Amino acid sequence: MNGTAIATEGLTHRFGRLTAVDDLHLEVPAGTVCGFLGRNGAGKTTTIQILMNLLRPTAGTIEVLGLNPAADSLALRRQVGYVAENRVMYSWMKVRELVWFTGQFYETWNQDRVDGLISRFGLDPEQKVKHLSRGMNAQLALALALGHEPRLLILDEPASGLDVVVRRDFLESIIGLIQEEGRTVFLSSHLVHEVERVADRVAIIDNGRLVADGTVDEVKGSVKRVVVRMPDGADDLSGIEGLRQVQGEGPRRLLTVVGYGEAQAARIRAQGGHIEDVMDVGLEEAFVAHVRPDSGGQP
Repeated sequence: MNGTAIATEGLTHRFGRLTAVDDLHLEVPAGTVCGFLGRNGAGKTTTIQILMNLLRPTAGTIEVLGLNPAADSLALRRQVGYVAENRVMYSWMKVRELVWFTGQFYETWNQDRVDGLISRFGLDPEQKVKHLSRGMNAQLALALALGHEPRLLILDEPASGLDVVVRRDFLESIIGLIQEEGRTVFLSSHLVHEVERVADRVAIIDNGRLVADGTVDEVKGSVKRVVVRMPDGADDLSGIEGLRQVQGEGPRRLLTVVGYGEAQAARIRAQGGHIEDVMDVGLEEAFVAHVRPDSGGQP
């Protein structure tokens, strides 16, 4: 698995009868920013907790930076920076005290890096953590996660609680800085349009299963919007593989199709349809199409 930061094969995790992660095959190349997308409850946080050895999988194999999270947990934590969605920090400490305390656990702690981030975010080192806003708390967690110069940064909904300006600065400048240094970023988020701006790759998970994976352009290109004119009296658009949505009434219809190609075009023509246009979509539209159930030809 040379050149791979994260690799899972057949990864499965069940909570009783609920399957949260289902036979997940995922590969994240080293040195990339990978957006991990899914609806609430899709299995994103469970997957990340397994990668961080906070949960044990029911089945499957995992490698993170070539290490087994269960067997090499300490070595892994020295090389991974992690920001959880629900961050819990020692609220009675001042910011500078928490920075010092955290730094004692890492031989590679870069105090200058953390001080620079604290200043950049406008955090007061003398302020107690319990008095920080939700956004400030997220910024402090990010600074702490970067302090030991990790090879891999895992972020679970890191923009939660951040205002638009701070979120834009985080996604564009911080992730850009990390990537320039050859590090890998694995970013779980529901903010699809913002992930599109910063990610090299995207992995989409739905009901615990990987439904799309590739570069941003590959994932966008996997979905097309097709303008079709149907003959008078014809109304049957069923049987088109990958059909996710049919919009419009009357002779002109707008189809959203995953994996559109010659087979789908032939099926449309066989049902009397005339294809007027085939249009590309953005990442958010592609995401919705991949997690939307097959329409079965219904609007």
